[in-house]
Amino acid sequence: MDKTRTQQVLDTGILAGRILMESGSEMYRIEDTLKYILHTGGLTKPEIFTTPTGIFLSAQNIDITKMAQVTHSNINLEKVNLVNALSRQFSAGEITLDQLEAGLKQIDHSTRDFPFWWKLLSSFFISCFLMIIFIGKYDWLDFVPAGIVGMLGYGLDYYLNEILKVQFISEFIAGAAIALMAVGFQYLGLAQHINYLIIGAVMPLVPGVALTNALRDLISGHLISGLTRMVAGTLTALAIGGGIALILRFLA
Repeated sequence: MDKTRTQQVLDTGILAGRILMESGSEMYRIEDTLKYILHTGGLTKPEIFTTPTGIFLSAQNIDITKMAQVTHSNINLEKVNLVNALSRQFSAGEITLDQLEAGLKQIDHSTRDFPFWWKLLSSFFISCFLMIIFIGKYDWLDFVPAGIVGMLGYGLDYYLNEILKVQFISEFIAGAAIALMAVGFQYLGLAQHINYLIIGAVMPLVPGVALTNALRDLISGHLISGLTRMVAGTLTALAIGGGIALILRFLA
């Protein structure tokens, strides 16, 4: 295989891996996808090394190594699904390498996220119904207030992340704001139980997918990424809990 083709295969694999990692995919899924792409592209015995902040690609009998730095990550399962679908089509011979590369570039730049109002609405219902599930009884008096507090807390966290670019600070402030709003709702007679409101309202902020992926990485033997993601998820939980505890310590 000529050097130009080798370069294209590695570049395409790097692009696919970066999209998957930035979208919150598990490490084993990333490595499996890259193996299929590189092997189908003509590189025998591909060598792949992934960390939460970088991807390294090469193969035996070639003198080229590609690396991509990953500086941020989010949860976008739509992109993960689209990349997986393209890689399967390429492995099955349904599309060419050029079509795969073009499709990945379109996914990287054109895949739309859910609108902000839809995320707010979702956080409202998540807070309401998970409050009922976790407390184990139907508390209809706190049902709507929990949704409102959770929606406002999620919106605050979202905008603080955009402004501050520091995840744990925004989650600490959002946790404190949730506790403050819960105290205010009870003071105004609009809710009965502060604890119920807080239990439901923090659910949109809890890094459930990140912690689940961390556990799956650990089970799959990806210790670096598993431990890194576990630490990040734990720090997020501590930031949220610390903000809530600070408000309740002085106001509740």
